[in-house]
Amino acid sequence: MAKCVKTKELIITTPDKAGMLSEVSSVMASNGININALCAYAMEGKAIFMILTDDNQKAKLAAGNKGWDTKENDVVVVNMIDKVGAAKEIGDKLKEKNINLAYCYGTDCACATNRVGRLVLKSDNNDAIIAALK
Repeated sequence: MAKCVKTKELIITTPDKAGMLSEVSSVMASNGININALCAYAMEGKAIFMILTDDNQKAKLAAGNKGWDTKENDVVVVNMIDKVGAAKEIGDKLKEKNINLAYCYGTDCACATNRVGRLVLKSDNNDAIIAALK
C-alpha cells in the first residue's frame, strides 16, 4: 500500500488580493524555504495557503515578518504510485474504517520516472488514517 507519514502543514493567512501566490512563494524562496506541497483558496476577503515546507519554523518566522497569521495543523502525507484508481483505493480504505476527512489535496508527478503521487489528508484522527492505510 501507499507510504504514510504524519507531519505538520503550515497555514498562512494573507489578504485576498492579486499576486499573493507570487508574494508568499517569493518570501519562502528568499528565505531558502522549499515548498513541497501547496493548496490555496480565498474566502471572506482572506487568502488561505496550506503548505508543506522543509522548515516550518523558518517559514512561520518569515510569514510573521510580513504580518501574516500562521498556524500548524497535523496532517498525513500519503505517497503512492500514480495509477488509475489509486485515490479510490485510499478512499475505499478510509470509508471502510468510517474515517471522515476534514479535507485533502494532492497531485501526481507524471514527469517523474517512477510516477508518484502525493495526497495530504486531514482528519480528527490522523492515527486512524495511518492504521487504515497499512
